[in-house]
Amino acid sequence: MIPATTILNRHTTIAAILVTARAIVADPARWCAWPHALDANGDGCEGREHRAARWGALGSLDRAASDADSSHTMFLDARQQLNDASVRLARNWNGTPWVLDHDAAHTMTVAIFDEAIRTMRKPPAPGAIDTLALARILLARPDRWAQGAIALDKRGKALSTFDNACRFCAAGAIGLATHVLHEHEHDRDLTGSSFEHAERLPDCAAYKLGEYQSYIGLNEHDSHAQVLAMFDHALDMASPQPAPQPEAS
Repeated sequence: MIPATTILNRHTTIAAILVTARAIVADPARWCAWPHALDANGDGCEGREHRAARWGALGSLDRAASDADSSHTMFLDARQQLNDASVRLARNWNGTPWVLDHDAAHTMTVAIFDEAIRTMRKPPAPGAIDTLALARILLARPDRWAQGAIALDKRGKALSTFDNACRFCAAGAIGLATHVLHEHEHDRDLTGSSFEHAERLPDCAAYKLGEYQSYIGLNEHDSHAQVLAMFDHALDMASPQPAPQPEAS
């Protein structure tokens, strides 16, 4: 299998880091005001560490960059995108003074990620590889995966949009990836051509792995590990194959 990150361009990788980090901090129970991360005992740690239990903005970027297996340069680029968004948002913030209020600080953090994602540069002509790779990175850990709904909020309530989502099924992850990577509204539609094209390969992979009729069926009736294997198979099929070498005469 070809690792997702070896076939991604810079813009898609940064998008994957920001979208995944946003999903991490969307749940207040997984967020902290400390910039990096805290373990279950409240001790500071790096965001990518296994013992991390709650993440600040930088810590969530670190965890997301680790899940994407991205370079430090990509992490720095995503952090700059987030910093620029925080400056723009702070200038126009009219809500509760977020420095003084825990809930307002969490709301501000999520809003900064939304601004960074909204204003990030889109990859040129994103295709199925970009969409599937971003979705695969988003679902890299079981605590961001869902069954029974395209997305779940912090309480496990099923959602029809991504605004308050913390966890996603395979279809939700592909839908969110389609939404953030495409400039044109018709390409961002969950019934549009880009979304449908990105679904065909997981469908084939799901049948290959367990003779499921669709990747949605695999997501609903199989394990998180099999969902990731399905994305890996789909990415392998979507990746350009090396040209055959001419036979030596």
